Amino acid sequence: MKKLFVWDFHGTLEKGNEHASREITNNVLAKRGYKRQLTKSETIKLYGKKWYEYYEYLLPEESHQTHVKLQAESFGWPTAEAIVAKHMKPNDYAVKVVQTIHVARHPQLLLSNTATNALPIFVQLAGLSDYFNNKNAIAISAHVRDVVTTKQMVMERYMAEHNLVHHLVVIGDSLKDIELASREHAKGYLYRHPGLELKAKVPSNIVKISDLREVLAELN
Repeated sequence: MKKLFVWDFHGTLEKGNEHASREITNNVLAKRGYKRQLTKSETIKLYGKKWYEYYEYLLPEESHQTHVKLQAESFGWPTAEAIVAKHMKPNDYAVKVVQTIHVARHPQLLLSNTATNALPIFVQLAGLSDYFNNKNAIAISAHVRDVVTTKQMVMERYMAEHNLVHHLVVIGDSLKDIELASREHAKGYLYRHPGLELKAKVPSNIVKISDLREVLAELN
């Protein structure tokens, strides 16, 4: 039976980008004259949030408009791509797992909240360009307060356009990602990097993992 594997990107298929986010954030803050800097522990705490939410946390006295402007500057930081390239790597076993699913001829879809122009760069840096392209790697551009398009909407549209009625397997590193598995014949894998525990309770169709190779159980 064919299954559609739906992947989150940041924190799931890659590792290290949180360090790039911290470096870029602190560069932007310093350039704009703010003494406040993002610490390593705060980076872990905030990672996965929208970038303007970083600035909300760091600069609560500033307006939402200022937070959004700082976010835009972060995306457009002149050396941002080089900073990301310095830090981002494929997550442990990510390439092998995606390759194995590809060889088994199961369709895969990558959904990311990042900006459209950034996703192909991220996919390449994670060594996954052989498996994801502009047809099955889709950026939601969700770094706004009122999100119009959601991962759920994009996934449903993708499945309809490709006549995919397969069982669904969702892999992500946040409870929000795993909401995509809240449908019949769906299973979710909630990934956390080794050493990072998520104590929240999850539905019975969700499996907590810290090794992406456990996803390959779906091929049996």
